[in-house]
Amino acid sequence: MIDRLVQDAVAQRLPLLPAQKVGSISPVSEPAVCAPTGEAAEDNSCRMSDVLAEFLKPLDRKRKHTAKGRGEAEPVIQFAIDFLDNPRMDELTDAKWKQLDEALPDIPNRDNIPRRFAKTLFQRYKYAEETKWSQLERVTTTTIKSRYWAGLYKFVDFAIAEKHYCGPRPKFVCIDPENLAPLPRDAFDDDELLTLLRLPLFTGCKNRVHVWQPGRYFVQSHIYWGFLICILTGMRPGEVGQLKCADIRTDGEFYYFDLRPFDARHGRVAVKDLRNLKTNAAGRVIPIHPLLIELGLLDRMQDLMDKQEERLFPEWDAYTRKDGTIRWSQPLSKAWQYVKTKLKLDRADLTLYSTRHLMADWLDNDAIAQRTRDRILGHASDVRGRYGRKGILDPQIAAKIEALEPQVIKQMREILLAAKNRADAGELTMLKTY
Repeated sequence: MIDRLVQDAVAQRLPLLPAQKVGSISPVSEPAVCAPTGEAAEDNSCRMSDVLAEFLKPLDRKRKHTAKGRGEAEPVIQFAIDFLDNPRMDELTDAKWKQLDEALPDIPNRDNIPRRFAKTLFQRYKYAEETKWSQLERVTTTTIKSRYWAGLYKFVDFAIAEKHYCGPRPKFVCIDPENLAPLPRDAFDDDELLTLLRLPLFTGCKNRVHVWQPGRYFVQSHIYWGFLICILTGMRPGEVGQLKCADIRTDGEFYYFDLRPFDARHGRVAVKDLRNLKTNAAGRVIPIHPLLIELGLLDRMQDLMDKQEERLFPEWDAYTRKDGTIRWSQPLSKAWQYVKTKLKLDRADLTLYSTRHLMADWLDNDAIAQRTRDRILGHASDVRGRYGRKGILDPQIAAKIEALEPQVIKQMREILLAAKNRADAGELTMLKTY
């Protein structure tokens, strides 16, 4: 059967020899090929850039879920195109893949590279080569493995599936000893956290736009709430941006955020209506800290519901990547980058995600059980932790969160409520952003 299939495939490209009988099996079979050889191959084999364009092409709504992550792979695929001089797919030999593998660890990070030389990975690679790595550093091993290798594997798998490439899947292994080790994230120090909350956004700003400049206005914008919810719940920034008014719920005693993909008690929903969560473990309920309620979170929810607005932060714009996937963390991430520069927070292991590590530290210091900790933060736990009434708010967990108030939260309360009280008294003018 295999011989016949091969013979039929060859017969579609070559005329049958006069002496050959249809259905006969030749003693020596012709090898299967993805494209003709010689001059015909040059005409029919796609260039790598052509396959990239097809790889990034938006898919129809029924296949859109299969293209996740393609946009993130584009930079490293473009690097391969530039580095290998846009080869035909049939020119990608083991030697070519080996050259590419050896070049990937030699891409520097953006630090100390002029902007005009940092637009693409290949520009950064050439700049390092020409300056002999003066004041430059290589990327981390995590970047190489999670972005570069993973992106190229995704592209090659696509090319094989679409019959653009018939060689074996390459294996990338090269790591330079000078590549940086990944840096673990750390929690905010108390002083760093309080310095953040003393900025004009939280104490009185110039207007709706210039929230980082001091003034006589109190603006509880999506950025204001975004920082505070991340700090006091440990939620991911992208989770905060997707919150709906209906996600704030109560069991009659405690308030909580319902981050489950959908409420199974109300029946099934369409896939398009599911919440965009990072992992399956991210679907959870999170008790709302009392300080958020004191600052007026429920008032915001009720005001928006009165206006027939579904989203809790309608002014929070999502960023859509080229592959059609949506990134909800963008507004808060940009605000954090500005704040980090403004406050000169140069500690390398301090990131926006440090808010999650801060909550984890508070839970650890309060001797919260590991399973409870995982549920609050949306971390995957063992099999036992995935069973049970996970979708229901546990009163014991809620009580612990409500009572969670180390000294730094007491100081936060003084700063934040002082500004809120001034606004309620008319000393600061309250401005809405929706």
